[in-house]
Amino acid sequence: MTDRRVTRRRLLAAGGAAALGGVAGCAAAPRRTVETVVAIPGERVPENLAFGPDGALHVGITAGEVRRLAADRTGETGLGLADTDQIAALPGAVGVETAPDGTVYVCVATGDDHSGVWAVPPGGEATQLVGISGFPNDLLYDDDGDRLLVTESRAGRVLSVGTDGSRRAWLTDGRLSTESFGANGVARSGDDVYVAVTRAAGGVGRVLRVPLAADGGAGGAETLVADESVFGADGITARGGDVYVAANAQNRVVRVDGAGETEALLTGSDGLVFPSDVLFGPAGDLFVCNFANDSPSDGGVLRARL
Repeated sequence: MTDRRVTRRRLLAAGGAAALGGVAGCAAAPRRTVETVVAIPGERVPENLAFGPDGALHVGITAGEVRRLAADRTGETGLGLADTDQIAALPGAVGVETAPDGTVYVCVATGDDHSGVWAVPPGGEATQLVGISGFPNDLLYDDDGDRLLVTESRAGRVLSVGTDGSRRAWLTDGRLSTESFGANGVARSGDDVYVAVTRAAGGVGRVLRVPLAADGGAGGAETLVADESVFGADGITARGGDVYVAANAQNRVVRVDGAGETEALLTGSDGLVFPSDVLFGPAGDLFVCNFANDSPSDGGVLRARL
């Protein structure tokens, strides 16, 4: 295990234990059918998920790998790393995202010159697209602008990164920055972009809703929810105006509706162990990435039929 990975696990786990009990304002989760698609135990730590244009599932591994599970196997269970293909080796890997042309983009948060966004073209080698200091964490491909929206968790900001390697600030807002771990997951539904904030003062997490301006810039951001129910907000996905939050320290997936009301959909009783990302698959099932900070044997990708 590299020093960087130890740091990542400890950073995300710090302060989380206090939130593992019941959470006010978040309805109890009903029991769902949850299955393990790919078990990734031990030294390789899965962190983020993305579906490609062909329906294949891509998994970012913090040790510096991107793994691909073929589309026709995403409905299976009981798979392991041997059932996936390694499509890239990088200095590290946190967030992953895919573009319509099949290029995979990866956030690398190594704290050195390798830190930033890397691009992996279909069948090609990984190269650094742009350097970003701090902790580049998650990224969203914006079809409208041929760009990526990239969160950086240490400073609490969102950057716009062009596929040509250009970069500029997209959203700087005090609500994204905390003394702990700030801007994290990013997702889009319709003309709204959602940004998760992992740990804010008072033991709460946040989700901001940011309307896209006509020129692709950030409109006036509003707080959709700031509550204990989303403390540990990590990866997120959005559908139909609802936001689905991987609340890592609580071992929960929480749905936040358009009014900011929350409901726990999945919990540790369903096998969640420090979930770091959540994503709907092409068939409508919800895929969850188990980062499993305290029990590496539980690392892997789960699938839930809601």
